[in-house]
Amino acid sequence: MRIGGGAFRGRPLRTPKGEATRPTSGLVRETLCNILATELPDARVLDLFAGCGSVGLEALSHGAAHAVFVEQAKPALECLRTNVAALGVDAEVFPIPVARALAALARLGTPFDVIFLDPPFADAAAYAAVLTAAATSRLLAPAGVLVAQHDARTALPDAADGLTRTRLKVIGDNALSFYRWAE
Repeated sequence: MRIGGGAFRGRPLRTPKGEATRPTSGLVRETLCNILATELPDARVLDLFAGCGSVGLEALSHGAAHAVFVEQAKPALECLRTNVAALGVDAEVFPIPVARALAALARLGTPFDVIFLDPPFADAAAYAAVLTAAATSRLLAPAGVLVAQHDARTALPDAADGLTRTRLKVIGDNALSFYRWAE
């Protein structure tokens, strides 16, 4: 796997062996960065269930100012730390469960411009929990966007605690749901 575009284009990313982690494909990352092209420069990015960090690192490659990665699975965490170090980017890694990380980040009070959510596709409860936590804790900046990657056959809610889905992009078996604050 490699960074697809931006300043780190072509740089290799280490990924964990086995089926436990499902790295986001190059096509999905490219589509995401194209859609968010005007929002990534200087953005603060939160990558939840980060795996090897491919999405957050791609965002940094496209000009994001800072990224926070949350991942607790040891094999993925090792790859994530290796990838962050190899690229020498401005990033923090939280090696704890997403719920604990969200609570800690909410206490810091600095919102994110882009939040990316990619839990295991079978974990439907994680989508609802993170949408609710992001909305109620105000982790998403007023003009920010929360993007949930999910199985294209799985329907996510159109709204959650003040966030409204503004776009749905299907890419093969994957889908990206974009949520923003309701006006």
